[in-house]
Amino acid sequence: MNIQDLPQYRPLHKIPKGGLTELYVCTDKEGKRVVVRFVKEQFRKDKNIIKSFKKGVDYVSSFDHPGIIKVIETGKCKGFQYMVIEYHKSENLRECILHQNAILKTNSLTLLRKLAAALNYIHSQGYLHMDFKPENILITEDSGLVLIDFDLCLPHKGSKPVKLKVLPGTPTYLAPETLRYNEVDESSEVFSFGVVAYELLTHHKPFEANSVTEYKRAVADTRIKAYPLHEHRQDISKKLEAVIEKCLAKKKGERYPSMALVLRDLDALL
Repeated sequence: MNIQDLPQYRPLHKIPKGGLTELYVCTDKEGKRVVVRFVKEQFRKDKNIIKSFKKGVDYVSSFDHPGIIKVIETGKCKGFQYMVIEYHKSENLRECILHQNAILKTNSLTLLRKLAAALNYIHSQGYLHMDFKPENILITEDSGLVLIDFDLCLPHKGSKPVKLKVLPGTPTYLAPETLRYNEVDESSEVFSFGVVAYELLTHHKPFEANSVTEYKRAVADTRIKAYPLHEHRQDISKKLEAVIEKCLAKKKGERYPSMALVLRDLDALL
């Protein structure tokens, strides 16, 4: 299938950052802008990619939260699934960091609170996002925030970690226990949140390295602490820095066990 096989949606332009999927901004029959998403042709013979896409569609369709992308329609065309999601005039967090978008500085705490609330909601529904990174976070012009891309989303209930066969997502956002033992749980995504929060606040990664391999080693080594946040940005309060430091604790016993507790402490700073 391609976008022309869905005549009910008129393509306006292609979004060139879909990864394994095609993304098109389209207008529907009422003239409203939407985004149509489906797996790229070169990946359609990969059963794992197709399976992940289908699961992602199912999971995100079941969510109902202002910080999570809304699914308008799902369907099949020529045997392949597609999804139609809401359109936002936005940049992703990575682009905002690269462009030094002023929204990140003027609305730091509000954005972090919204991000924590979205991730906490996912966990409360019994799932892990598993690809939590700046590229999957949209920042809208009105300082809104929307989490996207649930293709790697994983069911997780209870306190027992999930043992993974293959490491998911982007390695520079994985927790030490994930890199060392292939284990993930809610606390692992608290660490991922800490990495993203650190980048949002400072435009730097929390650990210094010259390559991805070196960075992974730095994260996995429990003796190496994150570079002090206030060294990058002096206007951050000590209380907010303490919250981010606790998210980035290498030892799970010293880290927040849940996003609910992160959200509690961020709310106290508002």
